[in-house]
Amino acid sequence: MSARRAALPAFESLLAQARKLFAPDGSLSDDASPALASLRTRLRRRRSEIASQLSKMLESRREILGDGVVVLRNDRYCLPVLASHRARLPGIVHDRSGSGQTVFVEPLEVLEANNDLALLAGEERREAARVLAAFGREVLAAGPDLERAVDVLAALDALEARVEFGETSGGRVPEISDDEELALVAARHPLLDPRLAPLRRRVLGESRAARDIVPLDLTLPRETRLLVVSGPNAGGKTVVLKTAGLFALLAQSGFPVPAAAGTRLPFFSSLRTEIGDAQEILSDRSTFSSSMETLGQILEEAAPGSLALLDEIGTATDPEEGGALAVAFLEEYLARGGRAIVTTHLSAVKAFAASRPDAVSAAMEFDEATGRPNYRIHPGLSGRSRALSVAKEMGLPESVLDRAREILGEAWRRREESETRAEEALERLRTIEADLTKAREEATAAARRLDAERAEAAREKARMLEEGLAGFERARKELARSVSAQLDLLRQETAQRAQASSERLLAQAEQTLAPAAIVAEAREAAIERARALSPGDAARWKASGVQGTIVELEEQFAWLEIAGKRMRVPREELEPAEAARAKPPKRRGAVTAPEPAAAGVAPEILVIGKRVEEAIEEVEKALDAALLSGASSLRVVHGHGTGRLRDGLRDHFRRHPSVARLSAAGAREGGDGATMLELK
Repeated sequence: MSARRAALPAFESLLAQARKLFAPDGSLSDDASPALASLRTRLRRRRSEIASQLSKMLESRREILGDGVVVLRNDRYCLPVLASHRARLPGIVHDRSGSGQTVFVEPLEVLEANNDLALLAGEERREAARVLAAFGREVLAAGPDLERAVDVLAALDALEARVEFGETSGGRVPEISDDEELALVAARHPLLDPRLAPLRRRVLGESRAARDIVPLDLTLPRETRLLVVSGPNAGGKTVVLKTAGLFALLAQSGFPVPAAAGTRLPFFSSLRTEIGDAQEILSDRSTFSSSMETLGQILEEAAPGSLALLDEIGTATDPEEGGALAVAFLEEYLARGGRAIVTTHLSAVKAFAASRPDAVSAAMEFDEATGRPNYRIHPGLSGRSRALSVAKEMGLPESVLDRAREILGEAWRRREESETRAEEALERLRTIEADLTKAREEATAAARRLDAERAEAAREKARMLEEGLAGFERARKELARSVSAQLDLLRQETAQRAQASSERLLAQAEQTLAPAAIVAEAREAAIERARALSPGDAARWKASGVQGTIVELEEQFAWLEIAGKRMRVPREELEPAEAARAKPPKRRGAVTAPEPAAAGVAPEILVIGKRVEEAIEEVEKALDAALLSGASSLRVVHGHGTGRLRDGLRDHFRRHPSVARLSAAGAREGGDGATMLELK
């Protein structure tokens, strides 16, 4: 389409001139030429002067006028004067009213003004003719380009018509089959398709109401050269024939066809038909003679790639002779390489199709219960005419039908019954085949779904593995950074803290190197000393190093008062304080406050690698110890890692009653790998 649009000649100058010459309503514009503009201005001015002069006469001579308006007769302005007062207004009479009661007089007072107006009007017409003639010569000069534009626009219009037809009918462009297979899938004849009913009403004036139709499904492989369709009258045989021919022409003309996916059509070099009654009374041609003449012409053009559509071949004459002629014609036509679709009621033609490997018979479906056709085609069956059933449906008396059965005899009845049973058996087989096809399609769909689910599961597994490996690698790198940060932090500790750490390490080393018996003996001694403590004794809590006064003892725990606060601690973690036994004051006894932490150094606790619950328990203990020691802050070293330990600790201690606020440690104190708790 873009190529055709690009091929359109350009008419910019011609169109620009046309826009200047013509008004939107198609009349010649005042600006078509300066002379025309001047003439029309003078014309309007002269008309206004004449109208004004006549209006004054209307007012002064109203008693002799038939109507109070100025009229135009023979391009001259006149006054309507009563015929009885004609002599009272000197002037020229130009016309008379239909009743004869009024004459239209051009007063002598405006005679010269009308003459001037006529002269101006003549000049205006000549100038308009001159302008139009000049433009016409330019149009004639552009004649070849205009003719080419008409051809391109016609092609574009035809292409748009094809698209509109396809969209309206819900059609699709069929495949042109290289193997000469003809396949129609859910094909709908355009004159029957309910989707096209509005278009038929607009174009053809169709008045009948749209109704549902039975789509046509038909497949003719390459080796099938002849299709013989038989069945009852009004059963759809001719529609099958016409649909196949029309779809072939539509496809070869570039039209979408109203059919479903899978429709394939071969290319036919010629398509000839013999359909309908060709009787011509004035030419002394009967239906049969006209049919034979057409068949002769079709036979002359028979060749590979040709298609013949023959409706009721061999009829309108004796059935035996007609059948013999039809068979002979089809033999010769097929021998010349042609392809044919034929409808018939003749047994000879049906038998001919059944005897050839390159031919197939098809029957139109008929509902025995209702006595009406169903308009479905069944390849492989030889259809029956069912003349009696159709006659009954059309209202023929039952007595006539019974007599017809008697004339046909017992052999006809048995043949009808056997053919009915064969059709029923074939219909059952088709139903089973349809069920199997449906089950196969469902199984195929289920298999596709399972394959898709397996593929999705494999992709999800690969994704999870990839994410897991990526997360492990991130955690490894984060741990390495955290360890590096902790090492840097440890290196930056003050000499005093380093000394304290050394002393603790030495003490731990001494305990580790002590003989097991000595360690056990020392442990037993410590337990005995703790058991010997009683209320009022000064005691030291070994876990934190703080001292206080025992105010109450339980089986496994002791209540220790430290700096005015009571704490419940395990008895085994207490040892006698070096200070003298303190007597309980009035408020359950005084406490000896622990020494404050070294100036500028905040107490800390290391919980890297611990679970959130374990870390919270450790930090709780360290927090208690920091509070007792009078520290203003506590640093919790948890590392970076995945962030889960950090977030869990911060969420917990953000709501802790002893914590004023918390924040990430400074860059030199571990950054986001540590949290500073400011105590209340």
